[in-house]
Amino acid sequence: MVDHWPMIGRQQDVRSVMGSIAEMRGVALAGKAGVGKSRLAREAIQAAVADGWTVRTIAATATSRPIPLGAFAQWTDDVENAPLALARRVIGAMTDGVQQGRLLVFVDDAHLLDEISALVVHQLAHSRAAALILAIRAGAPVPAAVTALWKDGLLLRHDLEPLQRSEVDDLLAEVFGAAPDQQCAERLWHLTNGNVLYLRQLIEQERRAQRMTIRDGAVRWHGDTEISRSLAELLDAHIGAIPAAVRDVVDLVAVSEPVDWHCLRLIADQDAIEDAEQRDLIRVSGGDVYIGHPLYAESRLNRCGSSRLRRLRGQVAAAMKDGGGIAKTVKRGLLWLESDLPPEPGVLLSAATAASSLLDFETAERLFSAVAATGAGAQARIPLAYSLFMMEKGELALEVLDGVEVDEATESAFINYMVMRASNLLWGLRSPERSWRLIDDALQTAQGTRRLQLLIFRANQLSLAGRPVQVLATVAEVDYDQLDWYGMTMGYAAECLANAELGHLDRAVARAVDASAALVLSEQGKFLQQPLTEFHTFALAAAGQISDAIEVAERHRRAQRDEPVAIRTVASEILGMAMLAAGDLVAALRLLPNEIDDEMTNNFNLANSFYRFHLMRAQALARCGDVDAAERALGSARTHRHPAYVYVESLEMLTAAWLAAVRSRTTEARQLAREAAEFAREHDQFAREVWYLQTAVQFDDVDAAARLAELATRVQGPRAAIAARYAAALGADNSDELERASTEFEDMGDLLAAADAAGQAAVSH
Repeated sequence: MVDHWPMIGRQQDVRSVMGSIAEMRGVALAGKAGVGKSRLAREAIQAAVADGWTVRTIAATATSRPIPLGAFAQWTDDVENAPLALARRVIGAMTDGVQQGRLLVFVDDAHLLDEISALVVHQLAHSRAAALILAIRAGAPVPAAVTALWKDGLLLRHDLEPLQRSEVDDLLAEVFGAAPDQQCAERLWHLTNGNVLYLRQLIEQERRAQRMTIRDGAVRWHGDTEISRSLAELLDAHIGAIPAAVRDVVDLVAVSEPVDWHCLRLIADQDAIEDAEQRDLIRVSGGDVYIGHPLYAESRLNRCGSSRLRRLRGQVAAAMKDGGGIAKTVKRGLLWLESDLPPEPGVLLSAATAASSLLDFETAERLFSAVAATGAGAQARIPLAYSLFMMEKGELALEVLDGVEVDEATESAFINYMVMRASNLLWGLRSPERSWRLIDDALQTAQGTRRLQLLIFRANQLSLAGRPVQVLATVAEVDYDQLDWYGMTMGYAAECLANAELGHLDRAVARAVDASAALVLSEQGKFLQQPLTEFHTFALAAAGQISDAIEVAERHRRAQRDEPVAIRTVASEILGMAMLAAGDLVAALRLLPNEIDDEMTNNFNLANSFYRFHLMRAQALARCGDVDAAERALGSARTHRHPAYVYVESLEMLTAAWLAAVRSRTTEARQLAREAAEFAREHDQFAREVWYLQTAVQFDDVDAAARLAELATRVQGPRAAIAARYAAALGADNSDELERASTEFEDMGDLLAAADAAGQAAVSH
């Protein structure tokens, strides 16, 4: 247990309180239970005591409220006189022997004061006999004599809000001496909403249970959340005793939050709904009803038996109407699935399809599995295999596909039996050879739309294999108008990368725009925005339009802020790639992946992007001079190399070149950079070849000028021409031209290349 919790995010509040005390007025601290009113007051009191103030502390309680002067009983035993006389007598006793102007009175839970005690507080403020700090629960009824204090300007009212998300992270870092990982931080924020008291209870119980620990330099939270007895008692104290009908309202909202207000009215008592809202147990926002605090829901869900929970979910699911958006469609399906209602294939299938479109493949898999189990699941099997595939469960996806009857397959859709089987072999089972053979065999007999779908898939296989010329030749046979939107996006994305590799920047950008337009109309293709943005960003960065690359990546990252964590993570990695191209190593290291965990290995995008993005992290570490960390990162990336991803193998060579360079093995660095460039040349990856030859020149290679001059005539964008002039300048030992190259690299946005060229110019002088 932490003996003394740090004060985070309250420095301005403390200064405000101390300022009010100095003026001999005081402050009323108002806020919901647990936000830290009493703690803030104690911090101010400690400062006041250190400054020579005398402090009187009064604690009002529910039991003292019915007793006249109950809160001030220690200051008088006389309750027979008139209220004003009693108040004056209490004030006299409190101020006796205290230096004038140096008395501070703190009243905790001042909303629970009886009327005469409230009068004492009012008289203390009115007579300026003492400065006051009052702690008041927001929303609770407060005696009129107390509310008059801030209404009449005798005290300032200071409304205290819960901590912000960043402040919760800072608090956890102070307590543990390490920052929380993203999952821990988000989970803690979701459960506490910044309520300091709940934070402390939850952190201490999870720390004692060793579910919240430090691993690899970060605070991580493992296992399910449990409501301990002490936390449950605290929540009960805040909620108070409530009628059964109000409890039913809270439970209905807890199982379905947020629930449509009209839906709740159909299944709960209207008076009970209003009572629950007045008690802050629920809150209404727009047309939806939310629980008053997430831990209220956790507490109730832990106390309800499974039968009651199933019945409540069934009530809500039956009352919900079809429509209302895909998120509500998913919710209705989940409630139905976990209720006492008989399975309804239509409801479950609609929900599963909606979950897949939201990239929530875990939920989609549950719902598609439930549909398949009803006996009416022919439509669910291929989408189920797709969900398993996206969760990196290749063997299970194969089992599902093996059970698909030929007449079940919807061949007009791009996500069909053959494409799913080939995809699962290529990515899920990491067997590109078997995937290629499957498509080869299928193309021998395929006709019409099915043949076009297979050609698009073959183009993607070629793209990963680093064969951009063949990609474009393959898609040239395809009539895009015969494809669905998903198939169009797959084709355009393959063309985008192929053109980027060939150095055809204009065509790459045009295909990225075409793909984005098709993607908007694709129900199941949302996840394709990730690789598409990566290809678009790469095309711009490789060509030397680095500021444009950063803009594309930044815009994509902002657009994903409400998406699942895996999507946000990959969006950050794409931006990290752009930042590395710009030479901003600090930003690159912050954004590129540091490690791979269970969540990453169970997500298609994360698992299949780790190899290339971690190579970039290794390169950034090397360029920062952290040789050991770079070596470890390179080794980790190699461990996760995907056999299908030939197109980025040259990146591994380049990363090894940077590692050799920072070890002052310049000859080896030049050789490795040259090998990377030669690999790129053999695979028609001319934009990469330019980049890698530029890097070789940064390692003092004086023989790259001729090839770069040739590439400058065929590769679009400023990088090729600048790199060609740079190589020629180094070969000629021309300091003026090297300085010019440095300026051009800086204008292009490649700051580290600019620094290297400037250094070479200085040596040349």
